[in-house]
Amino acid sequence: MYTKSNKKKDRAKESIRKNQRLFRCPICGEAMGMNHAYSMICNSKHCFDLSKKGYLNLLTSRYKPVYSKELFEARHKVCEAGFYDPFINALAQIIGEYQKGKELNILDAGCGEGSHLYRLSQRIEKDARYTFMGVDISKDSIHIAANNSSDIIWSIADLARLPFQNSSFDVLLNILSPANYEEFERVLSNSAIIIKVVPEPQYLKELRETIYNDRKDMHYSNNKVINYFSQRLDVMDIQNISYKFAVDEKLLPYLIEMTPLTWGKSPERLNGIFEKNISSITVNLAIIIGRKKK
Repeated sequence: MYTKSNKKKDRAKESIRKNQRLFRCPICGEAMGMNHAYSMICNSKHCFDLSKKGYLNLLTSRYKPVYSKELFEARHKVCEAGFYDPFINALAQIIGEYQKGKELNILDAGCGEGSHLYRLSQRIEKDARYTFMGVDISKDSIHIAANNSSDIIWSIADLARLPFQNSSFDVLLNILSPANYEEFERVLSNSAIIIKVVPEPQYLKELRETIYNDRKDMHYSNNKVINYFSQRLDVMDIQNISYKFAVDEKLLPYLIEMTPLTWGKSPERLNGIFEKNISSITVNLAIIIGRKKK
């Protein structure tokens, strides 16, 4: 019987086959190709199977999860509510401005549960020349990402050992995620842009002000992150986006669950968030746009 999962797997297989030239074996570094049995195989016969959900697991060693499945599910709910949509709109505009009229291979490195890349693809995928790929080291996150009904290629992979050929991507996104600049530079083409997104001091300030006692903990500085980025890459621009998003009693629990800010906090401290009757949450992000140094 041909099921919905079979159809999804076949669709993913075809997308990967069309773009298999971008992949390289995470074990030996050789080229890889999709065979007829839903597997990616390199010239040295290292084999990686396509899951029923339609994603590839390209990890070469065991990984102990840092983030829980519940966190990724909560983040997915928050994104579905449109919490990050103004930010996603800004991303789409930036990509259009810097890489206009090109065939683009776009990689989201550290994509989490895939909502940012999926919602971005819905804004610019009308142009068939765009190929979207998302990688994350968490199996739980990619499992959720693969539920999206799109042609995005999802892979479980280590950012320190990206399973892609040199100079493969025209746009690399690194959104609220750790970075590995050595690998990022390797997979970027010479004309590519990298877009790194980091929190600004006012990001989720309503939660910070409720959770933390010490005023120093209420504030966040991204200066070290931006300085290190500028050491590795040429900074083209830094754009700041800030807005308030209305929340209700249904969305607020997911916001609390999705952020590591609440880790280790007592139930009393978390209940204080609800008692404050928060009606909106601040989104304040820095979008750093860079290129490889020449």
